[in-house]
Amino acid sequence: MAVGQEGGGHLGRDDIGTMVLIPRVVESVSIPVLASGGIGDGRGLLAAFALGAEGIEMGTRFIATQECVHANPVYKEALVKGKETDTVIIKKTLGTPGRVLESKYTSDIIEREHKGATYEDLKDMVSGKANCKYIYNGNEGEGFGWAGQVIGLINDVPTVQELFDEMISTAEQGKQRLISILETTKNCQ
Repeated sequence: MAVGQEGGGHLGRDDIGTMVLIPRVVESVSIPVLASGGIGDGRGLLAAFALGAEGIEMGTRFIATQECVHANPVYKEALVKGKETDTVIIKKTLGTPGRVLESKYTSDIIEREHKGATYEDLKDMVSGKANCKYIYNGNEGEGFGWAGQVIGLINDVPTVQELFDEMISTAEQGKQRLISILETTKNCQ
């Protein structure tokens, strides 16, 4: 699995987006590759296949589903209302970057990082316990929630089946559109 910079949660250290990362990984390994990072609908699924991936991994999008009962409604609502610019990266100076929902809490972490805070200084703020305080309890003032830039594409909280049905339908429409564009281009030569 290769995770582009757009992804939520733990990321690579090189700031490489999914559109560049996936083809590079595909051409570098001889095993199936799963694409991750910024994928949340049928267009992303189709793009991942076009980039050479054999499948996808979605994290943030699955949180905003009805079956994800452990995610607090506050967390899900933030994913639905958020724009692609409403995430930030914490723990970058610690060498373990992760994309999260932007908040006063995460801004405080980033400010402390910029002032030279060490892991020991930040460990309580970036811990799994702090993450749980937000994602399970909805307490934005005492924790943080992982989220990718794909939140800009999340507009609802469907069932997983509804999400899959939409993704397949959208990917099929996109495939037909691409076939039409390629045929038109071919006929112009």
